[in-house]
Parts: sequence; structure tokens; C-alpha cells
Amino acid sequence: MERLHLDLTKNKLKGPTQEQIVTCNQWAATAFDKYHSDSNAEIEFNIDGIIRNAILEWDSNFSKSAMKEKIDMANHGGVAMAWFIMSVLQFYTYVEQSEIGDGVDYRFKYVEPDDDDLNFLDDYHYVEISGILEESKTNSLKGRIKHKHEQIKKGGKRDKSSSVIVTLFKKPTTVKEIHK
Repeated sequence: MERLHLDLTKNKLKGPTQEQIVTCNQWAATAFDKYHSDSNAEIEFNIDGIIRNAILEWDSNFSKSAMKEKIDMANHGGVAMAWFIMSVLQFYTYVEQSEIGDGVDYRFKYVEPDDDDLNFLDDYHYVEISGILEESKTNSLKGRIKHKHEQIKKGGKRDKSSSVIVTLFKKPTTVKEIHK
């Protein structure tokens, strides 16, 4: 089975600093470590309906004393997994955070924009991101994906190229769906 390390994002993605990527990866590692041992787990990536299974590895050799809040683990860990999907598996090389009200969290490009790029050349792929530590009756992977699609519909980027990416940490699964 293919082995992929979460740190691959560091060399593939521009926009956030290396330190920001490491911190998000640490949140994801903390979330995965709640349910899995030895800093790895078999994960299912469902990318636009195509299933890809792999062993995901991560670095757990850091202090988790400031990473105890479960909601932050899910949120920031979900961002790390979305950055991983979009850069390592989808080959986007640049990301930046979107504005509140857009209906999406981040926007990705295949090529880093030049400083003099015109703002109206909006060829980004927009992504609404979420993470779930474990499913419950009121918080399922399927339900969260549906909710994220609804957020895009209400936002300012609903007519743009966009996707939803949701990660479930207990049963390692990351789903990326194109928003239609």
C-alpha cells in the first residue's frame, strides 16, 4: 500500500509559511493520535468519487500541551488535510485564505500568482473545509459534507469552481467533492 507523509505539504504548497503548515499538521497529528498509534493509519481518500487508500504517516514528536481543545483539533486538522489533498494529491501549489461571507475557507491555484496579477483574473478553486474527530447521531461525515455544500450555496463564491473537503479522524477518511 502507498505510504504518504503529512509533511509532504511543506514542500508542495506556497502561501502559508512553513511554520503555519507545520502547526496545522501538528493539529491533524494530535487529532489522529487520539485514535491511532505509531504515527500512522490507513486512510481512505475519496476524491471526486475516486477512492484511493494509503497509509498516512505523520510526526507526533512534539508537545501537545497547547493542543487539547477538540474543536480546534478538528478545525485546524481539517485544514491540514485539505491542504494535503489539494497540494499533494491534486497538485495545486498555492493557497490563500478567503474572506468571511465567501462561503468557502480557502482558495487554491495551480501556479503562485505574481505580485502584479490583476484581481479580476479569478481563476482560483475555492474550498470549504471541515474536520470531525468522530461521528455521532447529530454529526456524521455525510451530514457535514451536505452542510458544507449548503454553506457554499449561501456564499459569494457559489458560482465559482469550488469543492468541499471533510476529514473524519477516528475512521481516517477524507472526502473531496466538487460543488455543483
